Amino acid sequence: MANPKEILVTTTSSCDGLTVKQYLKPISAHIVAGTNLFSDFLASFADVFGGRSQTYQKQLSSLYNESIERLKIAAFEIGANCIIGLHVDLDEISGKGKSMFMITALGTAVIIDDNFNKETSDNTSEKLEVIGVDKIRALREKREIINNAGENALELDDETWDFITRNHVYEVFDFILDKLKSLMPNPNDTSGISEEFYEKLLSYIDALPENEKNRLLYGNVVNNQSEQVRAKLYEIIADLQLLNLDQIIEILDNDEFEKQKKALNILNSDKPFYDKRDLEKFSNLRKIIQKKFPERGKRSTKKQFLSSKEKEVWICECGNTIELDKYCGSCKRDIYGFTALEMAPPRAIEIIDEKIDLISEFIPR
Repeated sequence: MANPKEILVTTTSSCDGLTVKQYLKPISAHIVAGTNLFSDFLASFADVFGGRSQTYQKQLSSLYNESIERLKIAAFEIGANCIIGLHVDLDEISGKGKSMFMITALGTAVIIDDNFNKETSDNTSEKLEVIGVDKIRALREKREIINNAGENALELDDETWDFITRNHVYEVFDFILDKLKSLMPNPNDTSGISEEFYEKLLSYIDALPENEKNRLLYGNVVNNQSEQVRAKLYEIIADLQLLNLDQIIEILDNDEFEKQKKALNILNSDKPFYDKRDLEKFSNLRKIIQKKFPERGKRSTKKQFLSSKEKEVWICECGNTIELDKYCGSCKRDIYGFTALEMAPPRAIEIIDEKIDLISEFIPR
């Protein structure tokens, strides 16, 4: 199993038709949320119909789902493909005049017969013949949000963030990147991006399906023209541990040098988990980088002023002669054709070698 999201979760201690091959160990996941998360429920009943608060229910549902996702990651780390006996508790923690909610998800990590994925897929492939009104309302709201984003009229308030996160509305990603760019009018100035905005952006991206995350993030790393936005995308990939070696190799297969370079900055990121296949991919990636990025400048020597000794220099493609390990004063590039804001090939190879060394401590090559 290649993805924690594929792990089967059940509240029962067994499943009909599935054989538990090995019981691993009990696992748990905890989320602590401040009571201000539910302040809308306490402050106003404007969204209450029939004695229920829609906003309150959405928040609880979101926390419930997040706790299960964290439990799946804990199971994945120890090699499980199923969690049985799921139990979720919501407790209030009080002290010094403050209170918080703690959501705890508990279960037992097990390994079951690998055939369950196929059986599940076969059982869910039938077409639904009944659709609830909630899905109709959600689709209507989704279309309205996408339309407003297309007209640059979408307001990213808490309710909108919550909806696009819960419903995986990837169609507004480009609009959000434009909003992100507008908050960074000057290079290297991220003061306009509040911590709250960035956290909501992370939650939104993290909730997307894996294939959409990779397509949107890696695609924009290559094609987005804004240097500020690309820098933030590198940060997002690192924070969410979305290193994808296959995607990096795919970018390096591009014939355009400027696009190839952008792949190397991603190597500062990590994956949640590594396996033996990653060691092979890192080794392959190392060879690709060495082949794709030879020195573009020409090495030479130059006599020093008032001395018979010579020092090493390099001749830039733009014609300037520069001291070795220095950037060209005109084009601002090094001997490999990289700027100071880009990760040069030698540094990329250093990072790969370190990762290989660290992973090999736990997984023999």
